[in-house]
Amino acid sequence: MKYYNFETMFRSLKDKLIAYLKENNIYYELSGAAANWHIEILTDTTGAEMINNYIDSITISEVR
Repeated sequence: MKYYNFETMFRSLKDKLIAYLKENNIYYELSGAAANWHIEILTDTTGAEMINNYIDSITISEVR
């Protein structure tokens, strides 16, 4: 287990990620970083991959 860092300026993304982490019982620490939110997430590599996939699913849209 190690800490992974995520930073965003979007409140909606922060709120969705925090909800996801809580639903999956993943420990995190949230702090402000200037105009951004900084989230440190304690997980293993499998958890990090799941979190990355979740973030991708809510942020990446296909361009047509």
